[in-house]
Amino acid sequence: MKNVVFNLLGVTLLTASAVSNAAAPVVDARDISAVQQQQTSQQSQIMAELIMQVNQLQQEVRQLRGQVEQQDYRINQLTKQQRELYLDLDRRLQGGATLSTSETEELSSDNANTSNNGASNRAQQAYNQAFTLFNEQKYPQAKSAFKTFVSDYPKDSLASNAHYLLGQLHFSDKEYAEAENQFKAVYEQFPDTSIKDKAMLKLAQVQELKGDKAAAKATYQQVSKLFPNTTAGRLAKAKLDTL
Repeated sequence: MKNVVFNLLGVTLLTASAVSNAAAPVVDARDISAVQQQQTSQQSQIMAELIMQVNQLQQEVRQLRGQVEQQDYRINQLTKQQRELYLDLDRRLQGGATLSTSETEELSSDNANTSNNGASNRAQQAYNQAFTLFNEQKYPQAKSAFKTFVSDYPKDSLASNAHYLLGQLHFSDKEYAEAENQFKAVYEQFPDTSIKDKAMLKLAQVQELKGDKAAAKATYQQVSKLFPNTTAGRLAKAKLDTL
């Protein structure tokens, strides 16, 4: 009986040993190394991609910062130009009958457009006399002379200039209703005149001083739209931004 028990115990121990040996497979060290290398390679690749993405983002940020700086510079320049235009317009409003150098040159009979009907010698002489009085700041006499001119030579090509200068003189004397009529006459009676933009700008200024802001705004908009590349057009646009 004892022998049977011992035999059974021996068989059991042998079976357990066999099972234990089967449950613990042998792992090759080279396989472990290969797995580790693969994991390291994957991690390195991921890290490289992350670094590349970070570098790309940094480059995009630098580009955006540069664009923002350029936009800021442009905005500052435009603001400065707009301020200068507004100050120029304000000086013109305060300047009364005084003309700028460019206006004086353009309104002289030597540079006036005389292609329509032509300025007769007598008309040109009368205009020159009135213009000389204006430049000499003899404004009452100049006003009278220009009124006589537009009455005697209403269709003459120099009449548009005369209406403009009459508008200036009435404007200076704060006779805004008559100034408005004269500035309108410049381009309504002479649609092809080269000083239409200036006359319309002056008209808008008169309307503003009269307190008719709606009419002034509409006229400024017309000048800005019709003459965007002229001084008058730019002044009108600058003024619109303040209304």
